[in-house]
Amino acid sequence: MKIRETGVKQKRSGAGFLMKAFFILLTLVLVAAVRLPAQIRGYAYELYREFARIHMEFRSRDLPSLEGRNVRVKYQEEDAEYAPTVLSASEKFYRPVAEKYGLKMRKKVTVVVYPSKEELNASFGWPASESAMGVYWAGVIRVLSPGSWAEGDSPEEIKDNFTNVGPMAHELTHLAVDYATRGNCPRWFTEGLAQLEEYRLTGFRFSYQSGAGEDFYGLKEMDRGFDDLPDQALAYRESLSAVEYIDGVHGEEKLLEIVSMLGSGRGMGESLEDSLGMDLPSFEQNWRTWSGF
Repeated sequence: MKIRETGVKQKRSGAGFLMKAFFILLTLVLVAAVRLPAQIRGYAYELYREFARIHMEFRSRDLPSLEGRNVRVKYQEEDAEYAPTVLSASEKFYRPVAEKYGLKMRKKVTVVVYPSKEELNASFGWPASESAMGVYWAGVIRVLSPGSWAEGDSPEEIKDNFTNVGPMAHELTHLAVDYATRGNCPRWFTEGLAQLEEYRLTGFRFSYQSGAGEDFYGLKEMDRGFDDLPDQALAYRESLSAVEYIDGVHGEEKLLEIVSMLGSGRGMGESLEDSLGMDLPSFEQNWRTWSGF
C-alpha cells in the first residue's frame, strides 16, 4: 500500500514538473510574440491563457467543487458552507456580463475560493499585506471566502453581503473583457469597465481615499505600472472616470466598439481615434476637462 501511494505522488509530481516547465516555455513564447503582428499575438495570448487555466485546474484538482450552469466553484472543506453563496453570486452576474461582452465559454468558468487573504495572496506570491477580495488572472477567478469578511447574523445576510459588496461582478467583467480583447487591453480600461459594470449590477462603488497626494496619473503611466502607483485609490478613481466619460458623453455602444477594436488587435490610441475621432492625448485632455481632474 505504501508503494502504491508513493507511486501516485511521483506521477503527480512528475506531471506537475512537466506542466510547470511547459508553462515557463509558453511564457517565453508569449514574451517573444510581443513583436509579432497583432493577430499572431492574439493567438499566442489565447494559447498562454488556456494553458495557464489548465495549469490552475491541475493545481486545484483535489479540491471539492460545486457545479452551476456556467460556473464551477472549488473550495476547501472549511468553506463548504460558503461555496453555494459564491456559486449563486457568480451565476447571477455571469449572464448579463457575458451577454454584454459576447462571452462564449467552451468550459465553465472556474472560481477558486481561499479561506484567508494570506492564502489568496500566497497563490500569487504576494505579500500578506495585500487586501484583495478577488483576482482574475488567465481564465480563472480567485476569491476570498465570504466566511472571512462578509458580515451578517444569518446565512442569508452573508449571502446578500457577498453578492452586493463582493467581487464577483467586478472579476467576471475582467474575465469577459480579457476574452473579448484577447488580452489586448490597457489596465486602466479594464479596471474602469469592471468598476462601471459592478456599479450597474450591484450599486457598489469603491471608497476612494487617496493618500499619496498625487493630483493626476496619465493614462500611459497607468497602463505601464498600474499596480506600482503609490496612490491606488486615485488610479482606480481615474480608471472609472475615464470609462464613465466615454459612456456618458459618447454612449455605451462606443465603449463596446472600442472593446471590439482591441479584440481585433488595434492599439488603444487607434481604437479611440477610429471610434471617438480623437487620439489618446486629445481623449485624455477632453476627459480631464469633463471630469475636473
